[in-house]
Amino acid sequence: MKAKGKRQTTKIESLARALCFACLAVSAISIQAQAPIRLAIVDPVGDERREIASLLQSLARDSKSPAFELIDDELLKVAVRGAGYTGSLNLSRDEARALGQSLGCDFYLLGKVLVTRRAVTNEQFYFEALAGLFVVETRTGALALFAFDRDRAGSEQQAQRQLKDLVSRQWIRSVDAMISAREKHAAEIENVTKSSAPLIEVFSGDVAAQGIEPPVFYQRLKPAYTEQADLAGIAATVELEVVFGADGKVGEIEVVRWAGFGLDEPAIATVRQLRFKPAQREGKNVTIRGLVRYNFRRPHAQAAAPQAASPEEIERIRRSLRDILNPKQLPGRPPSF
Repeated sequence: MKAKGKRQTTKIESLARALCFACLAVSAISIQAQAPIRLAIVDPVGDERREIASLLQSLARDSKSPAFELIDDELLKVAVRGAGYTGSLNLSRDEARALGQSLGCDFYLLGKVLVTRRAVTNEQFYFEALAGLFVVETRTGALALFAFDRDRAGSEQQAQRQLKDLVSRQWIRSVDAMISAREKHAAEIENVTKSSAPLIEVFSGDVAAQGIEPPVFYQRLKPAYTEQADLAGIAATVELEVVFGADGKVGEIEVVRWAGFGLDEPAIATVRQLRFKPAQREGKNVTIRGLVRYNFRRPHAQAAAPQAASPEEIERIRRSLRDILNPKQLPGRPPSF
């Protein structure tokens, strides 16, 4: 009887501890949801007079739900210089996370703005306003949002006014993106004790040294350069961490170097089209996670649909798969070797 009573007491204590942990988690999520969002606004490329940066700061200060805590301009300048940031809009997630940590913020904004004259004929022209805005989450280094908008005007002054209107509308979407990212983080905290997905086999170093025969691709496609990137004069690299399954199918795809301007999406879509013979070890198919890199360069000479790459391109991609990533071990992520 005493042993039975002791077991019942132990169960009650375990339930009490579980309930306590659950309450603490709910409390932490509630506090996180109510706390102001620490936001850094890095001067957009092309905003020499800081009109767009000042506009974004004003919009953030006027926000009530959620409330924003802006990083002081002087502190921001010091942090940007200290981080060695030189204005790149093509960051890896590690670089983006390091920059955000230097800035001391939850999210930060980067961007490129442009007002330019476009010729229709030798005598006819118009002015175009372009705005590309990046919302970056410090915690993950991921893009919470990339927004791109453009508008035409008959004069440069009108185009400048339209540029501010474009950015004001983008700000609304940026706020929604930051709220969504914060809610996603809260959900991850809440579900941290739930069972994770099966681990994926990951190998560091040269796959051949691990006794791995890399995947054999039946074809290799190149993603198209986008109109957004062409209009903004963007050259960038997109890097994807891709799961190549033992079943010959492409699994999870994670963007580990983002570019914005519509370039990330065609890179992902192109990888989804890959057909390959799975990697093998000792004659058996295995699942690996490898790095795929696409370089996007001007001019806009590629066709709208993906085109087959040259044999040299296929070999280059094949070699890039030997650069297997070795991510930190996190819940639901592969272990480090």
